[in-house]
Amino acid sequence: MKILKAIALMVIIFALMGCGAAKVKTTASTMPTESQTSQGQDPPADPTPLTAISLQWIGLDKDQVSPNDLKADGQPDGHFHLTVPFNQSSAVKSIWIRYSEFGNSFKWGWIYNKNLLIDGYKMAVFDSLGNQILPQNDNGYRVDGLTDFDLYISELNNENGRDTFKFEKNQTFNLELDYVTQGNQVGQYTTSVQLTDFNK
Repeated sequence: MKILKAIALMVIIFALMGCGAAKVKTTASTMPTESQTSQGQDPPADPTPLTAISLQWIGLDKDQVSPNDLKADGQPDGHFHLTVPFNQSSAVKSIWIRYSEFGNSFKWGWIYNKNLLIDGYKMAVFDSLGNQILPQNDNGYRVDGLTDFDLYISELNNENGRDTFKFEKNQTFNLELDYVTQGNQVGQYTTSVQLTDFNK
């Protein structure tokens, strides 16, 4: 009986010592030391957030889209990586890519005015996890904070009996992203990229 009481007492003591150690460790990691307080050091600041849109050319690497449909067509597509800094919850409405020497555009998104003709070839858009984002309804695609997209557009081979287009060095692509903030403010990001280091 005395042995059982002794063992029980030892277990309680060790348990209390463990709780005390955990408490001390937590306090030490969250409270500044006296030297830090006396020197007036501030805690490390968060990394500076990206404040400008970034568009990068990745290359011709995957077959994700055909010019007129969000389906593979057996030809590798032009791959761009887009990073956009949203400082509040927003809804992406549309993304356009226009080629500097080509009249038509590539588009993902929603047409607001149903009286306008839907112009432009298809663009495939994927999120940072590799999931395809289909064109959205009136609510748009919800985003908040730093957001990454992978964009794919097709080369054109006499599409509609007239339009031809091949990726080549020194081509310039202009991007426009249209969005609406949670406060119902319309916004737009624009940027461009040139294929200076082009390698098929």
